[in-house]
Amino acid sequence: MTDIFDILIKSNKSISEFDDDLLFTHNVLSISQFTSDEELYLSLLFSEKDMSKIKKTVSELFGTSQDYKIKKVENKNWVLESQKNLKPLRFMGLYIHNDGYKKDKYKKINICINEGLAFGTGHHETTSGCVNALLDLQKIINVKNFLDIGTGSGLLSILANKIWKCEGIGIDNDKKSIEVSTGNLIKNNCRSKVKIRMLDIIKEAYKLRVTSKFDLIIVNILANVIDQIRFDIAKIISNRGILIISGFTEKQALRIRAGYQNLGFIIVKEYSHNNWVTLVLKFKVEQGGTYCNY
Repeated sequence: MTDIFDILIKSNKSISEFDDDLLFTHNVLSISQFTSDEELYLSLLFSEKDMSKIKKTVSELFGTSQDYKIKKVENKNWVLESQKNLKPLRFMGLYIHNDGYKKDKYKKINICINEGLAFGTGHHETTSGCVNALLDLQKIINVKNFLDIGTGSGLLSILANKIWKCEGIGIDNDKKSIEVSTGNLIKNNCRSKVKIRMLDIIKEAYKLRVTSKFDLIIVNILANVIDQIRFDIAKIISNRGILIISGFTEKQALRIRAGYQNLGFIIVKEYSHNNWVTLVLKFKVEQGGTYCNY
């Protein structure tokens, strides 16, 4: 079993300043912050046996002169542990909760997402950004079929189905996410119209090139993957199709925004919260060399 180490460090940087790709590639399981005596502290959980690699990562993130404390902690399912005490979320017309809470009869849409081994409860800024984008789009566009890339818990697929009563596909490259999202679809009565597939979007995007292109594509994954798959996205989205992308910081957004605009995507709206960005884009429709208005 892999060792788990907790690194406690006094920092002049907040969580929002760290690159999620860097944390992911260096086996950082989670990062949290708190304040004590007006000083900011960060706690990082590492899934790593090699202590030298942990120290190298800490140096890259904070500099070589920083003092920090290291302790070995019990190896648990930290995704599950972090979700146990999550409170329900309320959006405009939407209530997201687990089995520990009753439905909100005053909300038009109730979605039950139980704790599991998959990400996507709506609490992280990237997921909530996608949720807000979907809710804002509900009266503006009509969706017949959607694709949810990096479906995780299945939350965004469930919400899209609830809003437009449409068919869709949720994909993920993680077996546990497939199990969790399938269970959540069943719990929320969406299984008849939403299909879940295990698929690696980088290696197997060609499997999604079907006769009927997608009216709506939602992508909530790592920034470098979002950048890599932009050409594949352009091939499977319909004319006037809407694309929602999230999972990157404001700094990373500059590169991602330019990459998609170069392919003909037009920025419709941008959401930003705690340094995390969600973009809503529309694929171009050319008539006589000009772009049609939305």
